[in-house]
Amino acid sequence: MKTLAFVVSLVIIAVGAVGILAPPALVWIAQHSLAPVELYSIAAVRVAFGLLLISVASASRAPKTLRVVAFIPLVAGIATPFVGIERAQTVTQQGSGVVRLSAVPLLALGGFIAYACAPARRAT
Repeated sequence: MKTLAFVVSLVIIAVGAVGILAPPALVWIAQHSLAPVELYSIAAVRVAFGLLLISVASASRAPKTLRVVAFIPLVAGIATPFVGIERAQTVTQQGSGVVRLSAVPLLALGGFIAYACAPARRAT
């Protein structure tokens, strides 16, 4: 499970990097995820990731911090059906600078989760 959290954190880092380097790509994704089916799918993935982080927190390098960080995707997933469409429409209308700024915390979050859930080094 910890490896799964690590792999997902690498995906989060990649999305953050794309948001910084090529903001129009994230805007394109946001424009194509405005339908309720896609938003509910995004919400389910966020909730599942939050629960995954809570379950692996005790085996991580920073268990207390990871438990607190796990509430970010959990709350975001629960809130997605209520504010998702408006937020996605707002993001699609913003400039690339705003998209870049919103990708920075995503990159930091993914980096922290990758650090906390990284596989242990093997002694040589």
